[in-house]
Amino acid sequence: MTKSLAQGPAAPCDRASPARRQRLAHLARLLLGPLAALALIPVLLTELHLFSVHDLVGSAIPDTIYLEHAAQGLVRGHQPYAAGFLTWPDSRLAFVYPPLSLLLAVPPLLAGSDYSFGLALELLLLTLAGLWLLHRGCRWAGISFPVALISGLLMVAVGLTLVTRLDGLQGLALAGAALALRGRRVALAVALVALAVLVKETAVVVALPVLVWALWPADGTGWREGLGRRLGAVVLGLSPAVLLLVGFVAWSGGSVLPAAFASLNRGVEVESVPATLAGLLRPLFPLRSFVGKLASTQVHGAEVGWIAAAVAVAGVLALIWGSFHFARAQRQPATAIAFSLAAGLAASPVLSPQYLLALMPVLVLAAGTEAGRRRGNLLLLSALGMALLTQAEFPYLFGSVASLAPWGTGLVAARNLLLIATAVNLVRPDQDHASIAAPVPVAP
Repeated sequence: MTKSLAQGPAAPCDRASPARRQRLAHLARLLLGPLAALALIPVLLTELHLFSVHDLVGSAIPDTIYLEHAAQGLVRGHQPYAAGFLTWPDSRLAFVYPPLSLLLAVPPLLAGSDYSFGLALELLLLTLAGLWLLHRGCRWAGISFPVALISGLLMVAVGLTLVTRLDGLQGLALAGAALALRGRRVALAVALVALAVLVKETAVVVALPVLVWALWPADGTGWREGLGRRLGAVVLGLSPAVLLLVGFVAWSGGSVLPAAFASLNRGVEVESVPATLAGLLRPLFPLRSFVGKLASTQVHGAEVGWIAAAVAVAGVLALIWGSFHFARAQRQPATAIAFSLAAGLAASPVLSPQYLLALMPVLVLAAGTEAGRRRGNLLLLSALGMALLTQAEFPYLFGSVASLAPWGTGLVAARNLLLIATAVNLVRPDQDHASIAAPVPVAP
């Protein structure tokens, strides 16, 4: 007999005491200003041409220029994703981001020559709107833990990638999906995850745990009973993203699909867990770094390939196991999604700094709704440590990271160790862990 995931009222799962909530909220407010200044002021001053710190933040800017040339190509009527879509001097490059990223790249063109500043402003406004919606969603779900405030703090702590990359919006959508699953709104949860994938394909690791939650049968029923209803909710949720993708496939003459595969076909990036493991073997195996596809800094060595393959296999197994484990144990959806993201990032050969933005909001939600005081605080401290180490290594010390210097590789190794520890910490529940009696609806 399976446990019920589709009937009965949801159990209240706000684990934080009022005193703890107040202390955490007060600490977050104290840290928010200094961290925001550290993360945002250098890049904003640079892009307004008021102050030149390109030695520090210049490596964070090329992606915004790449988005600008794609947006210009779109408004000039170039065929999306086709050869020559981007404007000069990037016209020979392929555009590899999904369709929603392309659409989000268009509004900052209103800033004219200050496109990067316009993109930063757009991302700030959309992030603030997303945090407000997350706050409202938590209040609607009866969660008094300061999820939105602490999520905002951690996203700022990751650094200036918050205003130069789109991953923060993806993270807020995934946190919204976790709230929707908690409230038995499967169609909304699936829609948010699917749209997050159309912002960045890295969110695809969340698809499996969300589908397992959505399709898990009710208490005392088999998988076939009510399966049509559950599948209907999933199909309804997928519809907006599928329609958008089909539209772009037709508009691009099918070029959007090869572009997606080009984005996935990269080597082992210098900041990834496999690269860190390969670095530990440097006394035995030579290791060098180089600039590879899509301008990413990668590592090469005799052992790199098999290390990356072994880590990837372990990650896939962990993802499959975790997707069923959390549903069977009736754990919180936020915990399942946070685990899948942490495990996916740790197993991926590509771990760019901005990818951490997608993890932060749902990790805070998991810490506030399921973890007890000690484990919740540990999750939040680990998240803050990951964020600050990520900001330190990119862009401020990225030269040291790219050259495989001890200081840079040490920072990345510490961050990656925290990432793995976070995934492990999410698996083990507190003795009186807060389960949810009915996290998934059977109808949209």
